[in-house]
Amino acid sequence: MKKGVQSVCVFSPAKVNLFLAVTGKRLDGFHDLVSVVAPLVFGDVVTIVRTERNGSTECLCEDSLVPNGKENLAVKAVIAWRERSGDDQGYRIFIRKRIPVGGGLGGGSSNAVAVLKGLNFSATESLPMESLQELASSLGSDCPLFLAEGPSVIEGRGELVEPLPENTACRMRGRRLLLFAPSFGMETKEIYSRMSSRPEWFTDKSQALEHLSLWRQGDESLDGLIANDLETPVFSKWPGFPVLFEELRERLGWVCGMSGSGSCCFAVLGEEEDVKEGKKAILAAWGEHCFLRETTFL
Repeated sequence: MKKGVQSVCVFSPAKVNLFLAVTGKRLDGFHDLVSVVAPLVFGDVVTIVRTERNGSTECLCEDSLVPNGKENLAVKAVIAWRERSGDDQGYRIFIRKRIPVGGGLGGGSSNAVAVLKGLNFSATESLPMESLQELASSLGSDCPLFLAEGPSVIEGRGELVEPLPENTACRMRGRRLLLFAPSFGMETKEIYSRMSSRPEWFTDKSQALEHLSLWRQGDESLDGLIANDLETPVFSKWPGFPVLFEELRERLGWVCGMSGSGSCCFAVLGEEEDVKEGKKAILAAWGEHCFLRETTFL
């Protein structure tokens, strides 16, 4: 870190996939995607503290579901950073966790990229963006998107990130949305495995790109963009999701979507829309321990 800088705090935003098409399985075992992803004002806070030279790296988080050792992606980010930069410093990572684990909101990936950003900001010699992108891609499929400053289109397994042009991004920025999730998370590997077992659930890539292109060129609302192929394997196993979606559509006119591989869902809200009735319906369906959070797009 720069001389005199002992610690740095970095905001680690959650994300939602407004649109997610799974277009096939790759030879490397990953899946090809076309997705529109947007970061949120809601997220975690990651604090990076410098310790002794040649020291180890540890991660501390109050959430018992988050691993504190080398299995934590934030620790892997430090290790990757040290290898690339030649840094011999030890670090202690503190994560103030708000993003639900296993919710499809990219919490672990966001935390890892927050570490990369924090280390790069405070380093005596920063790494170029190209190096950060390579490090992020090596850490996980969702990581590169968090280097973008706003909503983006991602392709490949997630390593190809194209920020949306301003005239399109402004259709999202500052818009309200309600996040809601049951009291359990999803195992991403399980959901993709279920998807792979049914190739007919995949979307043709040309159709996905055409849908996205038409939305970008038009003036259709965000509701017209919302779609997620991973809802099919999730909903086939947990039918309570589509039942609640339909209830919210019939009662309130909400078009709901699921982010990533779940379990967190969302509804884009009107500027002055009252969400009390919607929250009551969600609590009645999923119980008082479900996750509920109103936020906005960054």
